[in-house]
Amino acid sequence: MKAVSVHVSLNPELAEFAKNDSRSGAFDSVGDYVRDLIRRRREEQIAADVALLQSAIQDAPAGDPAESEFREIYRSAKASRRRR
Repeated sequence: MKAVSVHVSLNPELAEFAKNDSRSGAFDSVGDYVRDLIRRRREEQIAADVALLQSAIQDAPAGDPAESEFREIYRSAKASRRRR
């Protein structure tokens, strides 16, 4: 996959924190550190989505939902994602 450059501006305090934290975490650069943070956040979001789906499946009644029930399920799931 082709890499895309993204430029981020940090205030001096955050920049210093990122530099120090990246060194202590054995990263080669602040860029590697940021990529790791983004990967972890993505993994957390995927895990939360899977947990939500597993819970919905476990609590779901047998059979297909009525159209009104399906709309409510969709609305609830969409609202849940917005809160994160």
